[in-house]
Amino acid sequence: MKRYASHFIFIPGYGYLKQYVVEVKQGSAVSVFPLTEEIEGVEWFPGVIALLDERDSSSAESHGIFQKQKDILTEVPESFCKEKLLSGLIPYLFYPFDFTTMQPADGTRHRQLL
Repeated sequence: MKRYASHFIFIPGYGYLKQYVVEVKQGSAVSVFPLTEEIEGVEWFPGVIALLDERDSSSAESHGIFQKQKDILTEVPESFCKEKLLSGLIPYLFYPFDFTTMQPADGTRHRQLL
């Protein structure tokens, strides 16, 4: 199991979680939790980690998914935990990212975190 943290975690349909950790097992997110202190084994990435299903990942190349939701969340939505997290969401890193507009910047690339 791997752990990744970033400035923001993006959850389509909900918004952004600031400074959270994503636990990944076999290429899928299995949990998310706040980064409240330095934790051994957590790899930090600048930018945004987006948790996408197969449908969202196909639109990720156009960056359209970020235009729908810009809310900053204070905690993980309960409905997200029940409905989405267990369905095998795939974490993608988007970097560079414009944090003033909460949109990908010119030249933003994305890659799957395994």
